[in-house]
Amino acid sequence: MTSQGEDPGHFDASRPGRGDIAWSVLLNGVLVAAFVIGAIPIVAIAHGFIDLVLQSKIRSGADWAAYGFAFTGLFLGGVFFAYAIKYYLSTAMVLLTTLVGAAPRNGNGATKANGAGLNRINGNGNGYHIELGYHPFVSVHVAAYNEQRVIERLLTALSQLEYPEYEVVVVDDSTDESVEILERWRNRPRFKILHRNSRAGYKGGALREALKVMDPRTEYVVVFDADSVPFPDSIERLLPLFYRVSDGPASRRFEAAFGRNDLPSEPGRVKRRAEVAAVQSYQWHVLNKSESWLTEAVRAEYAGSYMIERPFQDAIGALKMIAGTAYMIRADVLREVGWGTSITEDWELTLKLYTRGYKVVYTPWAETPAECVSTFGRLARQRMRWAEGHTHNVRKWFLPIMRSPFVSPIEKLEFLYDASYYLQAALFVVGSVSWLVSEIVFNAHVPGWTAVLGWSLLFSNIFALPLMNLGGLILEEAPARDLQGVVGALVLSFALVPFQGWAAFKGLISKDEGPWFRTPKTGRVTDEVKHLRRLHLLRRWLKGRRTVGPRWVPPASPLVSPPRHAASQRRRWLGWVVVGMLVLMFGSLAVVSLRAPVVSAAGNPLYLHGTGTAPGCTASTVDQAVGTRVAVCEIQSVAGGVVNTWSFSNLPAQTVAAGVWTFTMYWTGGSGSTNDTVTIAAGVSATASCAVFVATVPAVGSTWTATYGSNGANTTSPFTVSTSASQLPQVIVAGGSLCIQVTLTHSTGGKPSMVYDGTAGVADTRVVPPSIVVPESLLGFAGLALIVPLFASRLVRRRR
Repeated sequence: MTSQGEDPGHFDASRPGRGDIAWSVLLNGVLVAAFVIGAIPIVAIAHGFIDLVLQSKIRSGADWAAYGFAFTGLFLGGVFFAYAIKYYLSTAMVLLTTLVGAAPRNGNGATKANGAGLNRINGNGNGYHIELGYHPFVSVHVAAYNEQRVIERLLTALSQLEYPEYEVVVVDDSTDESVEILERWRNRPRFKILHRNSRAGYKGGALREALKVMDPRTEYVVVFDADSVPFPDSIERLLPLFYRVSDGPASRRFEAAFGRNDLPSEPGRVKRRAEVAAVQSYQWHVLNKSESWLTEAVRAEYAGSYMIERPFQDAIGALKMIAGTAYMIRADVLREVGWGTSITEDWELTLKLYTRGYKVVYTPWAETPAECVSTFGRLARQRMRWAEGHTHNVRKWFLPIMRSPFVSPIEKLEFLYDASYYLQAALFVVGSVSWLVSEIVFNAHVPGWTAVLGWSLLFSNIFALPLMNLGGLILEEAPARDLQGVVGALVLSFALVPFQGWAAFKGLISKDEGPWFRTPKTGRVTDEVKHLRRLHLLRRWLKGRRTVGPRWVPPASPLVSPPRHAASQRRRWLGWVVVGMLVLMFGSLAVVSLRAPVVSAAGNPLYLHGTGTAPGCTASTVDQAVGTRVAVCEIQSVAGGVVNTWSFSNLPAQTVAAGVWTFTMYWTGGSGSTNDTVTIAAGVSATASCAVFVATVPAVGSTWTATYGSNGANTTSPFTVSTSASQLPQVIVAGGSLCIQVTLTHSTGGKPSMVYDGTAGVADTRVVPPSIVVPESLLGFAGLALIVPLFASRLVRRRR
C-alpha cells in the first residue's frame, strides 16, 4: 500500500476511474430515462387522437367542445410535465448524491474538483482562495436608480471587502436623495461615483459607462445590485472558479493517489480556465424574508432555483444564465462583447457569451444576501419585465444559439427549456383547468387516458416546484419557519400567470422591448444573515467527494472472543465518547461565534406614525414604511414642552452602530415672530413598550435640538438636524424596542405644529439612525448539544 510519502507514480489520472465511469453511466441512464418518461404523455395523447379519429366518436359540437377541453388539458399538461420531470430529476439527483456522497462530473467531462490549488480560508468550509502569486485587480460595478433606501448599505458593505486590489464604480441615474448620499462617497478611496442625467440604455447603458472609467488594470468585473449586502470575502469566493491546476504529472499522480485538494511539494501550474467567462453566485434573498408571506414565498422560490436547479445545470454542463447581480466576469471578455441595452441585460449577455464559445459557471459558496420583493404589485411588475425581456431575447438569439457550433447539445436543450420559461405556469393553469372541465363537466376522456392517469398527471405537475423549493431549503438547513414559504411560492406561481404570460407574449411579438420599471426597495432587515453553514453537503455534489484509499485494519484474533457484557460496556463507553466529541464541537462553535464577522445594513429612514383621527393623532409607532395619510397627524408645540414617544417594537437582536443620527421634521402654522424648539432623544427598551426606556442619544453633555419658525434658525419646512456628536452603539435585545422621543417647546409668536404620517414628500417626518449591525452568531446552536445524549442513549438501546 502506498503511503503519503511514497511515490504514487503508478497511478494514472488520465484514465477515468471506476467511480467516474459509474457516475457517467448513471447520469446518462437517468437523462435518457427522463427523456423517455417526459415523452410518454405526448405520445399517449397522439395515440389517443388517432384512436378518436378512427372510432369517429366526434359527432356534434358538444363532442368537439368536450374532447377539445380533454386534449387541450392533457397536451398542455404533458408539455408542463417535461418541466416537471426536469425539476424532479434535479431535486432527486442533487439530494440523493448529496446524502450518499456520489462524485459527479460536469457536462464537459471534467471533474468538479478542478482546484488542487484551492485551500480553505475559513472555518465554515464554504470559502476558498487560490494562490496566484499576485492579486488580479477587480472592479466592482453598481448601476443605481433612486435607491436612497439601500445604496449606502451596499456602499458600506463594499468598503469592507477584504480583497486588497479592487475599486468600486457607481453609475447613478437617480433623481431622489441618492444623489446627496453618493456625494458623500465621491472622494473616498477606491470609489468612483458617476451621475448621469438620463436613463439611456437603462442598466446596460449605465454599466457601459462604468466600463469606460474602470481602472485599466482590471482583470475581473463584479456586478452588484443596490439591494445586495455582499460578505467581506465575496471576491475571494468568486475568483477561484476562473482557474484550475494544470495537468502536470506531479499534480495528476498526487490527486489520483490521494484524492486531495492540497498541493504536493511539486505542484502543477495554476491556469485560467479559458472557457469560463463568468461565475454566478447565489442571490440569497433573506434580508427581509420574515416580513410577510410574500417575502417568505420569494425566499423559498430562490432556494429551489439556486440550491437545486442551478447546481444540477452546472453538474451536467447545461446552459447557465447570468442573473443580473452577484456575479464576476472577465474584463477582457466584457470589453469584447460589450453591454447591451435590453431590459434583461443579464440574459442578453449570457447569450452573447455562449454564441462565442464562453461558459458561465455557478457557485453557491459566494452567496450574497439581498432583499425579497415586498409587495405583489412590485413583484408582478418585476416578473413582467423579466418575462418580456427574456422572450424578446429568445426570439432575437434563437437561431444564433441553435446554429452555433460552440453550444453543446445539452446547452441547446436547456435553451429550449428556457424559451418558454415564463409561460410554463400558464401552460399548467390552462391545462389543468381544461382537464378539470373535461373531467367534471363533460366527463370526456382521451382514448387510453383514464381519470386516474389524468389526476396523476395533474398532481405530479403541481408538486414539482414545491418539492424543488423544499429541497433547496433543506440543503440550506433553513429554519422551520422558512418552510411555510413553499406554499406561498406555489400560490405566487399561479397568481403571476396572467402578468408573466402577457409580458412573455408581448416580448415575443413586439419589435422593441418596453421600458424598464425599477423595483422599489425598502431597505428592511428582518433576519440575521450569515454564511450558509453546512454547504459541505452540497459540495459533495458540486465538487465530488474526496476519495479515500484502503484502510488497514488489524485482523481479529480467532482465539479470544470478548464476553458479552464487555462488548456492551465498550459500546456504552464509545457512545459517550461520541457525545463528548459533539459537545466539544458545539462548544467550539460557540467560541468561534464570538469572533464571527458581522453584516452591516445602512440606517434606513424610520417614519413616525400616529393612531386615531387626523389631525389630532396619538403618537404610536416608528418603522420603515412611509405614511399613507392624506390628512396628516399634527402635534402642536406648547409652552413648557409637549413630549411624545414613538416605538419600533419586537425587534430581533441587533445593534445600532455608533454614528450620527439625523431628524427631518415637517412643520406648519405659527404666526408673528414664531420661535419654537424641537428636542429629540433616542434609546432602547428591553420590552415591547417604550413607557420606560433609557435615552442615550444625544450623548451625555451634548444636545440634539433645533429652533424653527419665522424667527428661528429653520424658517422653512422641512428641516434636518443631526446629533452634535458621534453617538455610542445602541444594543437592542431580542423582542426589545427602539424608542424615539420628540419634545416640542413653544417660545414666542404663534404656535406651530409638527406634521407627520403623511405620504412621501408631504409630511414624512423621520429619523435616520446609523448602520444597523446584525451579529453572525452560532451561539444558539450550542444548545443542541443538550439533546445529543437522548439520541445517543436511544442508539445504544437499539444496538442492544
